[in-house]
Amino acid sequence: MPCCFYRKGNPMYIILAVLIGVAIVVATILNGKLSQKIGVVNDVMINYFMASIVSILLCFITREHMLSIEILIATPVYYFLGGFIGLGTIFLLNITVPKIPAVYIVIVPFIGQILTSAVIDYFYLDIFSKGKIIGGCLFLVGLLYNARVDKKYKEDMA
Repeated sequence: MPCCFYRKGNPMYIILAVLIGVAIVVATILNGKLSQKIGVVNDVMINYFMASIVSILLCFITREHMLSIEILIATPVYYFLGGFIGLGTIFLLNITVPKIPAVYIVIVPFIGQILTSAVIDYFYLDIFSKGKIIGGCLFLVGLLYNARVDKKYKEDMA
């Protein structure tokens, strides 16, 4: 029986999305701080090790079937690139987090997500979204403006 979260129109989706957003920011900052203490590569290894343990536990708790050789063979190889991209993302965020403010850590990837989703929609769904392009560009302009204001503020305070 499906959980109540799966029903369309359920406000729980919005609450879950907000919680996911909070979790992403907190995890990113914590990973960045951990990488400063133990090194970027060690942090990435610990991150993926912990994710593997939690994934295995979730498989047992939810009674999802474990992977089989047949499933692995039937899966297109490029689907596995997500893991490498995730690893690269964590690696780059761990390098970046100590160097820029948290608000930029949130906004810059978001701009990348908007623009990338517009490109994916165009190539895979044959949909060109002017709104996504304009929105991503407006976010970028706002970010650049805010960076300039922050820089001027720091100069004035010095």
